[in-house]
Amino acid sequence: MQLQDDYLAAYRSLKLVRDVKGVLVAEFHSNGEPFTFTAQDHTQFVDAFYRIAQDRTNKIVILTGAGGEFIPYIDFSSFGDVADPGVWSQARSTLFHTKRHVSRLGRPESAAWASPSRVTSSLPFVTFYIFC
Repeated sequence: MQLQDDYLAAYRSLKLVRDVKGVLVAEFHSNGEPFTFTAQDHTQFVDAFYRIAQDRTNKIVILTGAGGEFIPYIDFSSFGDVADPGVWSQARSTLFHTKRHVSRLGRPESAAWASPSRVTSSLPFVTFYIFC
């Protein structure tokens, strides 16, 4: 069963481009600039990586960031009061589901960054290959 490609343009901070050989490049960005991670992105990525994993047209998935930076900033204020157990629980649950979908892509994934890591991201660590 072939899924529709409508998800490729569905996410404001994730540019998804797939070539004819099935290589999907997922570029994290904020209006084309280095990415500032927000709560809205956090929620959208659960759906994005679920749909990427379900689409068998994707043979290889490459995670990257705009401007040569991979998730360099986080807008902590967009998450609300993370000291509140309910807010923290939701953020943690969303991250868990995103990482689960990335780890279940079922095909080669690659994550690489060649710039200083100002914000630690766990997404590259659930892929099969990491090049530093």
